[in-house]
Amino acid sequence: MGNLHIEATKCTPEIIGKENGTLEIKGNCFPENSLTFFESINNWMNEIPDNLDSFQMDCELNYIASSSVMHIFKLMQKAEERFPVDKIQIKWKYEIDDEDIQKLGEEFNNLTKSELELIPVDV
Repeated sequence: MGNLHIEATKCTPEIIGKENGTLEIKGNCFPENSLTFFESINNWMNEIPDNLDSFQMDCELNYIASSSVMHIFKLMQKAEERFPVDKIQIKWKYEIDDEDIQKLGEEFNNLTKSELELIPVDV
């Protein structure tokens, strides 16, 4: 497994996947083809060794299209399939006044077995 880095564009977030089991997603997420965009991230997730001490996912999205919401959720589910819940840490950062992104994080928290840490960010 190697590191993963996808540069941010105006419609796709920066993705940083590290060999130590950390995945960072930051920016806008409304790719033209969400299946194609998330394919390399899913492939990277499949290559993570099962014996890592932990898996951490940090999300800081300014905007996310409905077509990408399910892909983000599937990444969380994939983490839960691969690692014990107590080894997973998910941080969901949202701008203090962005109720939509905050509520999405709350929904993910209700749908996942692992607990999301909801973190308001002052911009």
